[in-house]
Amino acid sequence: MTDWLGYCIITGDELDTEVFGHKRQWRNVKRRWVFELAYGYYEPELARLNAELRRVELQLASLEHDATIRAKFLADTPFADADALDFQITARTADLEQIVAQRRALGTAVGEVPGVQELRQTLLATRTRRAEVTDRLARLEAQIADLNDLRRQLSSQSARLTRAIVADEWLVDFDFIVCPRCGNDIDAARTAPHLCYLCLQEPRPAPSQSQLLVEQDRIASQISETDEVIKGRQQAQQRLQREAAHLDELINELTTDLDQRTQSFISDRATQIEHYAARQARLEAEIQRFREYAALLHRHQEQVAGREALEARQADLRALIHSQELSQLDAEDNVLALERRILEYLQELHIPDLGQELTVKINRKTYEPEVAGRSFDELSSQGLKTLVNIAHALAHHTVAIDRNLPLPGLLILDGLSANSGHEGFDLDRVRDVYRLLSRVTDQYRGDLQVIAVDNELARNILLEFADRVVLTLTQDDRLIRIPQAPLGEPEHTDSESAHDTSV
Repeated sequence: MTDWLGYCIITGDELDTEVFGHKRQWRNVKRRWVFELAYGYYEPELARLNAELRRVELQLASLEHDATIRAKFLADTPFADADALDFQITARTADLEQIVAQRRALGTAVGEVPGVQELRQTLLATRTRRAEVTDRLARLEAQIADLNDLRRQLSSQSARLTRAIVADEWLVDFDFIVCPRCGNDIDAARTAPHLCYLCLQEPRPAPSQSQLLVEQDRIASQISETDEVIKGRQQAQQRLQREAAHLDELINELTTDLDQRTQSFISDRATQIEHYAARQARLEAEIQRFREYAALLHRHQEQVAGREALEARQADLRALIHSQELSQLDAEDNVLALERRILEYLQELHIPDLGQELTVKINRKTYEPEVAGRSFDELSSQGLKTLVNIAHALAHHTVAIDRNLPLPGLLILDGLSANSGHEGFDLDRVRDVYRLLSRVTDQYRGDLQVIAVDNELARNILLEFADRVVLTLTQDDRLIRIPQAPLGEPEHTDSESAHDTSV
């Protein structure tokens, strides 16, 4: 809103120096934007089409640059033709397959060396047997550990039986005469003979000594059998360990013998193996390079196809922009109408003779008025600039109303006579300004409101336009009035009176 109101409010310090703030960079930029929007030079669809056209042109330029580089890179080379590249890749691939087959056959020929095949079979069988021995040793170690746990358990049971037999023999007559908990005397006759006089419950039948002895003999027999089994497992473990050590030595011998025979075979064919390896590496590198060239050509062909699509889009965009630019003839008509209206108002204001025919033109780059070929800054006096500024601002608003352009119907002009005298020619120019404003406001009543602010007017002008005066202010009667305190009441301080201020 501030940018649009820049066309509606002209302060006293700008009326004779600036055209809507054109001397201040940021206001000038926004002034030009508002002009383009209001008069139809800027159209969103046209701006979008121009931006898209710019992107397409940049893409085409990039494609052109890339195509030039590729053309220089591939010029006078056998790789510029895609068919030739495919032929080279096919031929190199066939050669590579042949080399790989020859190297594979050379590797399998090792088995033809006398004794190598037998050594391989013997080494394989020995390693298989070594794996079986390792597995059996692991199982034996687990069995021995379980048997040792069983023997410890049986020995513990035998010790408990021994303690039970001894307790039954030596503690059979043990009796309680005092309570083991509270220390009071215990009477054996306190309960029936078949009950325990201590806990008052029927005693459980205890095994006889002969039964305990039989059970102890059975456990001793199990311990003896367990010892024999453990001994047998340990002997088998020792035999397997000796066999494993023997197998390890045999494997080392067989491996050494096989390495010696294989190395002698490889030494005999080292030159041939090296030749095949170098040839294979070279073919693989060439195939990779040819594939990279083919990928480059493929991308080039894709970009050529994409370029055709971009060129078609460029042509469509230019046609659309041309059709949109034809609609800007309305914008040019609007500006021509503005020029004619400014000239009309300047003629009514009877501006001084500038030494040549009076003409008005809006500069199509700066959107500033040029009077008789002179820019606003080149006008001779502040009074002349004031008249041009008034005619220019007023013409904007009346043309906007006539052509339905988006400008607010409000114009505020401050200090109209600040740079004019009060007699003779200057007085006539001030009268012409107010007569022009009066005529235009009558013509556009209801669509345009013009507020003219002036410090002091000649009496005859003030009388002529007395019916147009809306508000008169003096040093004693200002726009902001402070009411006086009633008699008998204390005067308010500044801070208190601020609350009573009314507008």
